[in-house]
Amino acid sequence: MPNDSQLIAKRLNKILEEQDMTANRLATLSDMRQSSLSAIFTGNSASPKLVTLRKIAEGLGMSLTELLDFPPYNQRPDGTSAAKQRSKWEQLGDALTPEERERVRNILTREDNEADK
Repeated sequence: MPNDSQLIAKRLNKILEEQDMTANRLATLSDMRQSSLSAIFTGNSASPKLVTLRKIAEGLGMSLTELLDFPPYNQRPDGTSAAKQRSKWEQLGDALTPEERERVRNILTREDNEADK
C-alpha cells in the first residue's frame, strides 16, 4: 500500500497532466519553491503539511477538498465513499423546485448565522 506522500504525488501528477501544467508553473502559482514541490512530486517528502497542500490546491484553482477527493481520502472508515454520498445529495437537490431550494438555502443560512452569534 502506498504511503500518503506517494498517493499525493500520484494525484498531483495526474492533475498536472489533466490541466496540461508543468510543475514549474504550479510552483509559481502556489508561491512555493520548485525544490519543495519537486520533493512532493517524487514522493520523497515527508507527508506534506496541510498548509502546503492548501497552497498547491489554490495554485491548481481548486479547493483542498477537491484536491483530496480521491481514495482513500474520500472514504469513510466503513469503506463507503463520501463522493457517492455527496452525489446522492446532489441528485436530491436537483429534484427540488427552485422554491424548495430557496427555502432550504434560507434554513441553512439562518442556522449558520445563528451559530455565529
